[in-house]
Amino acid sequence: MEPLEPLADPKTKRVLIVDDDSNIRSLLEMGAQREGFVTATAEDGAEAAKAIQEFHPDIIITDLMMPQQGGFELIRGLQGTDHGAVPIIIITARRLDESTKEMLRREGSVVQVLTKPLSLNIFAITLHRLLKTQPPASERSRGLNDRF
Repeated sequence: MEPLEPLADPKTKRVLIVDDDSNIRSLLEMGAQREGFVTATAEDGAEAAKAIQEFHPDIIITDLMMPQQGGFELIRGLQGTDHGAVPIIIITARRLDESTKEMLRREGSVVQVLTKPLSLNIFAITLHRLLKTQPPASERSRGLNDRF
């Protein structure tokens, strides 16, 4: 049996968060930073496309429905570019059935579809799993439900 690859330090991974709701964007950014990730944010797909060129994210978290340019247009726009292989997590408030989620997972580099409200702990676990990083050793808050 081959030895397991050591997990990376989250400080070496860049997370781009794209959502038109500033409260959700801030919560996701706080959650990712609490886990040690380097973060950047954008309000919509057009702003995200510019940020991707400068920030070079290791993963993109995007809402699906946004004014101007939505997440679906962002995903389509990345296909065939230097950043087309960056994993994407879609986070949406829309209730999606499993067949719709499966269809979205076949788009570009979509690796996960999560529905709001989302536990920040689930968000953190998903980031660490997909980026193969070691969660920080600090004890988690057991107070609030950590939902947005």
